[in-house]
Amino acid sequence: MDTVLAIDLGGSSLRAALVARDGRIVASAERRHRVGEEADAEGWWGMLVEAVAELPRADVKAIIATGFTRTQVLVDGAGRAVRPAQCFADTRATAEAVELAGAARGTWVEMTAFHPAARLRWAKAHDPAAFARARHVLQPKDFLVLRLTGRVAADRISNAWALDRRGNVRALPLFRRAQLDAALLPELFDPWDVVGPCTGLPGFDGVPVMCGAMDTWCASLGAGAARPGDAYLIAGSTDAGGVLSDAPAEAEGLVTQPWGIGLYHTGGPSGGGGDCLQWLAEVLGQPHVSSVVALAERATVGTAPLLFLPALAGERAPSWAAATRGSFVGLDRAHGAAEMARAVMEGVAFADRDLLGGLPFDRLFLAGGGAQSDMWCQIRADVLGCQVLRTHGQPGLVGAALVAWAGLGVFASLPAAQAVVENVATEFRPDRTVISRYQRLFEVFKQVQTMAGTLAHGLSRF
Repeated sequence: MDTVLAIDLGGSSLRAALVARDGRIVASAERRHRVGEEADAEGWWGMLVEAVAELPRADVKAIIATGFTRTQVLVDGAGRAVRPAQCFADTRATAEAVELAGAARGTWVEMTAFHPAARLRWAKAHDPAAFARARHVLQPKDFLVLRLTGRVAADRISNAWALDRRGNVRALPLFRRAQLDAALLPELFDPWDVVGPCTGLPGFDGVPVMCGAMDTWCASLGAGAARPGDAYLIAGSTDAGGVLSDAPAEAEGLVTQPWGIGLYHTGGPSGGGGDCLQWLAEVLGQPHVSSVVALAERATVGTAPLLFLPALAGERAPSWAAATRGSFVGLDRAHGAAEMARAVMEGVAFADRDLLGGLPFDRLFLAGGGAQSDMWCQIRADVLGCQVLRTHGQPGLVGAALVAWAGLGVFASLPAAQAVVENVATEFRPDRTVISRYQRLFEVFKQVQTMAGTLAHGLSRF
């Protein structure tokens, strides 16, 4: 059977799978890991080699990788990482972002502490010896592609931060203002372009390796979002999502960028997600996140409202408040572990609503590990006030594989490839009896966000 080898480097695991033309996963293997402010990029390659070794032999036509973004891997001329990767939770470049205010004007991505240019300035100032050895800055999946092919490459979609809106070319003024060499960014490709033959993975010599793109882009395709008016959420360690349109649609604090398939995307990465439940599981001494979900199902909803701000590592889109930290507001003696668990799930759903920027959309596709709970899906439908379609399976792997099959010419386009996938979805419709309550709670949630930012500024002085 013909397959492609799809690789998905997520914030909590690396998955490798053999995927058939119809999007069916024939075989897969996984390695768990944990990403903090920094990570060992070389360790990702070791996990990939181990995972692929577990897969059965197959006729692999192409290899493609996807992975989390908002992460920078600096490599030297020989392709070795010169320092730990700066990962999506890293908020240390706050001062650099302030210094570079306005530098990203005219690009697709606003300047914040999470911006790659601010991160690179931080690395240059705090680790000058390593930075001096750096020749390229890569996303995590690009580092894997480098190991696979020996060639540095990156894709245009994941690197919209460095592109000028007027021509989608390198935004040289940004690099000059940040005192960075524009050559740090390698040659840019479309996700379906072949970077080169595989030379670094045993048993796959000569197999074409495609550039791939960031996990949210691939997962949105794998989840079913592909037309104007579609919205999606990928519920992972942190949630990510957006709204698709046929023309740029601006919303404050959100990233608007070309989506590579005749569409524009407005959205971004949230600071909240499944990791908030993982944190609560550890605090409560629960063995697994599913135990916390079971607790939440026993919560007494009629008690006094309890709000949770899911900013355990700062807020990303749309507020980009790196210094803000999480909180419970309204906690009283009537609340127990069950109510706290439900509040965390609701808080993430409020952050998801924030992430979609009030933009109009017809339907929302929901996928990822944080979408496995029926209760959490229903909470999201109630908070968002819309139809939610939960797609099953592993959308990141499936979406990446569809890109590869389209790149091989098996399908005429990505939408054509997407049409062959039998993505049976579970539908959740909003409960009209609770929508108004969640609307009022969301308004208070926004007030809590504002106050939390002010309080975080005060705490930062300790």
